[in-house]
Amino acid sequence: MDNPWARISVKTAVASLCTGLFFWFIYLARAALFPFCVAFIIAYMLDPLIDRMESRKVNRSSAIVLLLVLLTLISVGAALFLAPLAVEQVAALGKKLPGYIDQMENKLAPVIGLIPDMDTQEVKARVREIASSLGDLPLKAVNAAARGLWSGLTGAMGVVVALFNLVLIPVATFYMLKDFDSITESVSRRIPAPYRDRLLGVFRNIDITLSAFFRGQLLIAMFMAALLSSGLFIIGIPMGIFIGIVAGLSNIVPYLPVFIGLAPALILAYLSFGDIEHIALVAALFASAQAIEGLYITPKVLEKAVGLHPVAVMASLLIGGAFFGFIGVVVAVPAAATIKVVLVELDSDYLKSDFYLGKKNRDESEK
Repeated sequence: MDNPWARISVKTAVASLCTGLFFWFIYLARAALFPFCVAFIIAYMLDPLIDRMESRKVNRSSAIVLLLVLLTLISVGAALFLAPLAVEQVAALGKKLPGYIDQMENKLAPVIGLIPDMDTQEVKARVREIASSLGDLPLKAVNAAARGLWSGLTGAMGVVVALFNLVLIPVATFYMLKDFDSITESVSRRIPAPYRDRLLGVFRNIDITLSAFFRGQLLIAMFMAALLSSGLFIIGIPMGIFIGIVAGLSNIVPYLPVFIGLAPALILAYLSFGDIEHIALVAALFASAQAIEGLYITPKVLEKAVGLHPVAVMASLLIGGAFFGFIGVVVAVPAAATIKVVLVELDSDYLKSDFYLGKKNRDESEK
């Protein structure tokens, strides 16, 4: 006798194998696929705006070129603004660093004196030596990073890859945007008719979730950058504007601002002022910003479209980072939100299945 469960098991095994092979290929080809992933994300975010411009009788290709040029100008302008600001503030911090070391020496001297067999003068000499070497350390770090980046780009292969990606991303974005609607229509037509409506409904839910996440998180990151940079500047934290901008923009990845912004801001507050008041002000600024973002802005902007549990968010960040590095961390939450949409649909099917209801119970419910 033909066993339907055997057929389902074989289909499930084949589908699982194909899915596993697909993700294995994605993992192996992650470096080559990176520019196309960036191009797709840009195209996905800009497509609604392109459609709106096209509905107002603007040629689609012209609208795409206009938006890409505008996006490039904004990116270059932001880089030209942030790079000198970062160098200037890092240089200022480097000049103040020996004074910070002196403060630390004075604060630690009473504690060092309480330690048995500790040579206070030797410790002070070590601190002075560190202070003299750390004076120019921030600028040296920036210069070393710049030289490392330049040496990586000036290698023959580095130049080829960098230039290729630099050209490929906007070109791929242009063609994806140009044919975005036709591509989605072509894909939808190739879905088998019995499953088309159901799958298109799932894709629509995924689209709503991802649209809310990408566009909402971008707005939230810009708000957080403005709030944190202005707050740190008012408090008087060295490099406050730069730290605030970087921490705010990093809010695209959940929990990242705490590591990028809060820790260095607290350290600089202590070294600059040496009192609890400024440390409390910095902590209150970040706590208030996170509270405003979490309790008011995120629910309003994202409209609970993603709806992931905090534990699921942290797990997705760890898994994404372990497999794909920084890019995996960036895409972890939207990927988890997409998986959640699929799991909700599968759970709905499961709750209606013969296996869950039992054949007898299902027949009784239909009667």
